[in-house]
Amino acid sequence: MKKILATMMLVAATAAMAVVPGRVGPVSTYGALKANGSKLSGTCPQYSSSTVQVKGMSLFWSSAADSALVYYTSQAMGLMVKDMGIEVLRFALGVADEKFDSHGRSYTMGGANDQKAMVKKMVYAAVENDIYIILDWHIESAQGYTNEAKEFFEWAAKEFGKTHNVIFEVWNEPNGAQMSTVASHANQVIPIIRKYSDNLILVGSPEWSSHPEQCATAGIQDSKKNFACTLHFYAASHSASGDYPKRAKDAMDAGIPVFASEWGTVNASGDGDPNQGESQSWVNWMNQNGVSWANWSASAINEKSAAFTTLTLNQGLKYSTSGSMVKGFLAGSHSYKDCGLGNSLGSSSAESGFSQGVTNGEKTNIIDDLEDGDRYTYTGGFWSAWADSDEKGSDGTGSTKISNKKWTNDFDKEVYDVVVSAKGGNESKYMAALEGIYIDQGGYRWAPYVAMGLNFKKDTSEFAQLANCSTISYKYKGAAHNFRVEISPITNYNFHFAEAEASGEWKTVELTMDMFQQHTTWANPQIMDLSANLGKAKRLAWEVNGVVDRPASEIQPLYDYLYVDDVRCDGVSITAISGTATTSSSSVNSSSSTTSSSSVTNPTSSSSSVTVPPVSSTVVITDLLVIDDVEDGDEVLNTTGTWYAYTDKDPGGLSSITNVYDQALPGYVVVFPGSTDPTNGTQGFVGLQGIVWNQAEYGEAPFVALGLNMMADTSVGFDMSACKGISYRYKGSRHTFKIQDGQVQDYAYHQRKLLDSADWKTVVITWDELGQPSWGEQIELNKASIKKMAWEVIGYKNSDLQPDLNYLYVDDLKCVDQVIGIKSIAHAATGLNLAARGHDLSIMTSKSGLVKVQVFDMTGHTVKSLSETMQAGAHTVSLENLTAGSYIVRVQAGKATKSARITLK
Repeated sequence: MKKILATMMLVAATAAMAVVPGRVGPVSTYGALKANGSKLSGTCPQYSSSTVQVKGMSLFWSSAADSALVYYTSQAMGLMVKDMGIEVLRFALGVADEKFDSHGRSYTMGGANDQKAMVKKMVYAAVENDIYIILDWHIESAQGYTNEAKEFFEWAAKEFGKTHNVIFEVWNEPNGAQMSTVASHANQVIPIIRKYSDNLILVGSPEWSSHPEQCATAGIQDSKKNFACTLHFYAASHSASGDYPKRAKDAMDAGIPVFASEWGTVNASGDGDPNQGESQSWVNWMNQNGVSWANWSASAINEKSAAFTTLTLNQGLKYSTSGSMVKGFLAGSHSYKDCGLGNSLGSSSAESGFSQGVTNGEKTNIIDDLEDGDRYTYTGGFWSAWADSDEKGSDGTGSTKISNKKWTNDFDKEVYDVVVSAKGGNESKYMAALEGIYIDQGGYRWAPYVAMGLNFKKDTSEFAQLANCSTISYKYKGAAHNFRVEISPITNYNFHFAEAEASGEWKTVELTMDMFQQHTTWANPQIMDLSANLGKAKRLAWEVNGVVDRPASEIQPLYDYLYVDDVRCDGVSITAISGTATTSSSSVNSSSSTTSSSSVTNPTSSSSSVTVPPVSSTVVITDLLVIDDVEDGDEVLNTTGTWYAYTDKDPGGLSSITNVYDQALPGYVVVFPGSTDPTNGTQGFVGLQGIVWNQAEYGEAPFVALGLNMMADTSVGFDMSACKGISYRYKGSRHTFKIQDGQVQDYAYHQRKLLDSADWKTVVITWDELGQPSWGEQIELNKASIKKMAWEVIGYKNSDLQPDLNYLYVDDLKCVDQVIGIKSIAHAATGLNLAARGHDLSIMTSKSGLVKVQVFDMTGHTVKSLSETMQAGAHTVSLENLTAGSYIVRVQAGKATKSARITLK
């Protein structure tokens, strides 16, 4: 299982190397901003005495959800620079859980390391984009968290204080605090910043930073006299002809600049319709007075102040009404010219050019440069690939694909080959690659993904030498991805990761350990210090992922490939284990693959580094109870309950179906005669017809649904504890099957996703294949008291897309006993059959001869192996010595081979 919630994130490269501007923008033109009387000026000679005004956006809280965090990326920053012309971006660092539960993301709630990694990423991106970035201590209360602020700003000033891009904002909105309290806070923080930086500092004021005149006369102590007072306003609540402009004018008359570091087009709640007239008046006033500004907010949150509407960025920015308005305010030509002061950040230990190989036995810091072409690393490990299409169990199975060739690895498994001849401007011989990437969530519960990785050791054990690593670097070209370090103490897949943006050119990423993040929102997130656990690393991985619950057309990577080369670890001395591409039995040239590189096939490697062949279900089931086969033509179940349908009407949606609405029921008629679809071959079935999604005023994804109550008395549940699973046939739209026992109160019902099917299809859903959404309370399903079931056809939030199949038919709903839990390969060999019964493996072979049986655990280790001559017919192999769990069985009889996944209980 791969828990990727944010999945979220198609994001920015973070580099420890020296970063220099990739263009000439405002920072190269003006230099560092400085207070110059009542205005801001630059440190470039041409602007040392001239008024400088910069304009841009403020991000939403950095401790918020994915609708905010997707814009905390260099990809988003680059788009805002290119498409909107922003000159400044405000990093609204979430300090505490004042407005919402950050699930540990807030700085004072355990998220300090994660927030610092995000800051570092975004400052580097600001340098590369040549814009200013405000590091805002984002609090909306009378508590300034002064001690924590001193710690953060000392770190930030020491790290970034010499670069011209950074501006420090020491308290966002001291609501409820007196100006004397704000001044005391500022006068403790400013001297710490000044130990490392002369850069501009912004100071807030009471009542949501609406009193810059109080700030200007509060006795702020700054040895460099380089501070400004902030003004925050919302155009629909605060008129440009009211008191706020006068307060700002009073501050400027006192000789202190004013910076509108947060303003909105809407009302002060952050919501309500944008006010075009007042917003324009405010922009005119700021232009006339040389007041720099940042608009709230660069996010896609569910507020009308949000400038954007989508969590996916590969197709560009999608603007809200407010965002379009602000884009217009930012429009205009800029005559940027490098004044020659120079500006950069960081230093580099990365090697230039491509490695040409390492001799066997040679000492090196290269984990692998792939030049021997043998699919093995210099540390003795191996390369592999896997995807959501390999996932099983309660997480469902995705539909992501790649076009890589295949080969048979040392575990006798057919796997994807990621080692290919160098291309795309790579000057070496070989590289690692994912090609023909197509991201599709399919029936997977989480965000869809495909990944390739290298295990440090062939036996997948820890690589203790990595403890000496100071920086990890690699070269890449292609899709945006998460690069991660997998350490053995983490058992829930919440590995440390760093984000890399899409690149059409070869790019080198160099990472120090403080640049890696972990997801803090997971249940039991297992937050750990990466530096302290590097010696327990088992694998490095590069993951290309999409966004959960979005159509595949929206989430494709900018490039459908990812190339990786020259993976290094500075500080580590590796004795290279190197083969040659012409002699190794596992070399690229010796591939036994028969799969064309141009054909897309389902990925076959599991998420735990074992590879499982593609499968098709041959589960044999026995009916324990027919809940309803609809042969009687009415809506009443055999358990006395009834079928019905519902839509998103109550929460504000306008989704619809064309089923007849019968006032006598009252409700939609969901029972259809078999003649409605003769391909069903029965007397009747239930269903939804003419499905149209329309989100309207509903705040979530639109839906229609088919449902049932198990019992006529809906307060009573039906005992299904004897069942091993639920079976039904369906035809039509993809849907989410949900089951309720009455315990869940937050709508996080146990569920499973199913895909479109234009033909009637039988599915068996076992209890362990039902999972709950991560955002809800996790409750064990009470199988002895099942009350409701539903088949929800769910659309996409903020999307006009309609279902590919605008109907859903369901029939033959049963409680079943799964007799044989075995899945056979799709290309099963003729004359060789397998079955698992209890702890015995039954083998049926049509020919006499040598039969080889191998059993692997789910980490790829062989747990049983035997070879013996068998006569044609049935044979039994005992598996009594194996513990309960899942295994992969491979049987070879002559040229016939068959593999299966079995479960022993």
